[in-house]
Amino acid sequence: MDLVKFLSPKHAILVHGEKPKMATLKERIQSELGIQCYCPANNETVTIPSTHYVKADASDAFIRSCLNPNFKFSKSSPAEESDSASNESKTISRVHVSDERVTEGILVVEKGKKAKVMHQDELLLKLGEKKHEVQCAYCCPMHTETLEKSRSEDIDKSSLISLLWMKLSNELSEGNIQDLGEQLQVESFHASICLKDDCPHRISDNLRKDPESVFFCCSWSVADDQLAWKIISIMKNPTLHST
Repeated sequence: MDLVKFLSPKHAILVHGEKPKMATLKERIQSELGIQCYCPANNETVTIPSTHYVKADASDAFIRSCLNPNFKFSKSSPAEESDSASNESKTISRVHVSDERVTEGILVVEKGKKAKVMHQDELLLKLGEKKHEVQCAYCCPMHTETLEKSRSEDIDKSSLISLLWMKLSNELSEGNIQDLGEQLQVESFHASICLKDDCPHRISDNLRKDPESVFFCCSWSVADDQLAWKIISIMKNPTLHST
């Protein structure tokens, strides 16, 4: 409180503290000092209005990143069209392609230099740091009908990946689903046949002895976590049909 009172900022952001204590401190700052205060949770974005405008240059790498398309593929909801002659309706499924391009950069202000908007990879090089990416993984069981009761090493990986691709194409309305032969990819989500009996990403072995089940080892970046669990929920729903 003393530090905030001494600095008298227009806005204050509280981080790295116990939630109850931060909530109390936030209330005191706002009620006693009349300063707008924020206490964001992890991964929550705070936007603070400002009347201070900064003229900045843009690096070549940042400009190039703005020009890269970001195509998204989504299925429209089924539309019914009536035939004026027979009054029979038919369902038409269309795929929409949109360019959801988002410009993201980092404003760098150095003493004695003009401000510049840089690409995040440039900033890492400037600071001499390595990019740290959080990866998630899960070994997902899927039930398959009439799967040949053969040894796991004899399973036709490509055909199972193709069957999974067909299932997701019918049930997933977002993302670009790619069949890459021995693995399937949707954005940063990757799925491949897992032949390890002791896979560290396998939470349960309840289906290990089921001859009509197969495990897919899945990995994805934390940015696509919501999409990944949507895909996994589809994979867990029976059944993957094979011949």
